Amino acid sequence: MWEAFFSTWQIVLSVVTPLAVAILILALEARGPLSPALQRMTGLVGPYFTSVAVLFSLVTALLMNDVWQKDLDSRHSVQIEDGALREFIQLVRVDGLDRILVPPIKAYAAAAAGENPSQPGARERTDAAYEVLLAASTHITGIDGTARTALLAALTELRHARDRRLYLADEGTTAIKWLSILVLGALTQIAIMLVHIGNRRAIHVSVGLFTVAFTFCLVMVAIFDTPFELALSDEPGATLSRTVQHL
Repeated sequence: MWEAFFSTWQIVLSVVTPLAVAILILALEARGPLSPALQRMTGLVGPYFTSVAVLFSLVTALLMNDVWQKDLDSRHSVQIEDGALREFIQLVRVDGLDRILVPPIKAYAAAAAGENPSQPGARERTDAAYEVLLAASTHITGIDGTARTALLAALTELRHARDRRLYLADEGTTAIKWLSILVLGALTQIAIMLVHIGNRRAIHVSVGLFTVAFTFCLVMVAIFDTPFELALSDEPGATLSRTVQHL
């Protein structure tokens, strides 16, 4: 449920939420019910509030590194899966088993290409296609034990590569990362506002600039921490389809 929600709508919220928080705190400072109390806080020294900004910077840097790494790992998992499929196809051709194994290979590739976190039943269809391919490879006659072992080893590697891709697609820390940046970013906006109490122009400029950076971080998490829903929404379909199109 969380992964379905934190996808396209997460990008919208990533843009709207920091702006809404900025407008809210600026309105409260200017003419809200808390305005008199806030105006009496003049004289607060910036270094006493840098801990909030430093905490935001450190946590965001850590989470963004994790986001980039997940995106790279997701792309790599697709390439590994494609490489395993290519290796299996090459073994099939060397052993002259095209007539027997090409149809189940195409069926598996078509099923895997349709796998998407938002499509129910897609993974079950791929599992079934893999079992058919495995059974066809296991019961082939007329090849020696070495060739059969090589075929089965290539299929095992293909299964491991797919499992890795599915693990990355199912990894469910996106909401936690996004909410962590959101909370710390909002606290930093408030800290910046408090430091510049009494200088409304400085408040507008500093809060505005930080809000842009805040929004950028949230949008990057929204796009790249759910790679198979947004940045890689056409994978592994595009890659696997190119591999089997000339069989």
